[in-house]
Amino acid sequence: MRMDQHCYLTYNTIERLIMHARKVKNKDMNQETTPCGKVITIRAHEVILKGRNRALFMKALVRNIKVAIKGLGVETVISKGALITAYLAEAHDWDEIKSRLSGVFGVQKFALAYVLDPQMTTLEETIAKTITIQSTQTFAVRASRSQKRFEFSSSDINSRIGAYIQKIVHCAGVNLKNPDLVVHIDVLDREMLLYYSTHNGPGGLPTGTSGRVVCLLSGGIDSPVAAYHVLRRGVHATLVHFHSFPLTNGVSRDKAIDLAERLARYQYQSRLILVPFASAQQHIITTVPAALRVVIYRRFMIRIAERIAATENALALVTGESIGQVASQTLENITSIASAINSPIFRPLIGMNKQDITEQARHIGTYDISKIPDEDCCSLFVPKHPAVKTYAGLLERTETRLDTELIINEAMKDMEIKEFTFP
Repeated sequence: MRMDQHCYLTYNTIERLIMHARKVKNKDMNQETTPCGKVITIRAHEVILKGRNRALFMKALVRNIKVAIKGLGVETVISKGALITAYLAEAHDWDEIKSRLSGVFGVQKFALAYVLDPQMTTLEETIAKTITIQSTQTFAVRASRSQKRFEFSSSDINSRIGAYIQKIVHCAGVNLKNPDLVVHIDVLDREMLLYYSTHNGPGGLPTGTSGRVVCLLSGGIDSPVAAYHVLRRGVHATLVHFHSFPLTNGVSRDKAIDLAERLARYQYQSRLILVPFASAQQHIITTVPAALRVVIYRRFMIRIAERIAATENALALVTGESIGQVASQTLENITSIASAINSPIFRPLIGMNKQDITEQARHIGTYDISKIPDEDCCSLFVPKHPAVKTYAGLLERTETRLDTELIINEAMKDMEIKEFTFP
């Protein structure tokens, strides 16, 4: 009996130690992840529609968020379902975090939230200390409950907290359709989040989840916007700029560098390939009729870009073309230019007008760079009356007078590669 009693006590002691260790571990985890009582709650966009592949997209989105806000006082980032939570250190730069998260593809909305124990009394006390509402303003409470074992349903939380707010503050009351202030409450597994304002992300898919492309970057307004559109679909873009320095002043080359650095904000690692095109133009100018030069220039550009795409494991080219915007972008010329290569060419701006493109350039921060006057390589030696309706057969016959491989090889042998990292 003594041996049995001794074993019983030993087992009880071990069990108590295990339970104590679990409590300490949970306490330590809470202390590590919520040192200042605030977190950033982030909702994913299209990622939640990915079914069985959702985990891969969420992993990429979490990775990109970590990269974007690295060094700003974020201790850890975790995800569950469509919700991502970034736990903040006591010292953090919320303004810069907010700026960077607004450019992370795959993010729908985010907010700075108070993280609380899942207790209604704790929630009410925190609201009493933090809510700010004017006497003429209305409010609404919007609760969501992923932890279904919580004693109150979402509608119960809405009713109880709504009544509590009306009791402690003087305001114009509840407005469920168009409130001035929304009190958001998210009930999670082991905690509750409270926040009052949300910020929009760009949506789309996380960068790096949709393969690679080569994007022709002219230095003008259109091509950076085209690059942004495909980046938002999750692709990674290698940027290629053709310049005619020293025949031109080199400003377009400098602009391309600044634009590539700006676009790195959205894909974190950007590669810019600068291709000298002056030699190619000299060959073309001495051989090709003036009216056809611009179209021939572009056919050689996409040939070179296709060669670059092969080395970059890119599956397509991207341009900023829009139907009818300039002489080389008539439907006939777009078609005859594309016939020079076999790779697909994506044109995200094909149906957009200049005003819409310009507004988007302002939004993504490329407009001020693009509007700087320059001399791009296609404006060099442009005839007064360039051909607006060409066809592939005519251009192919004209190009028989040129040594295509020589022109391509001369341009590619002196390419420069520049790498950009954000942040």
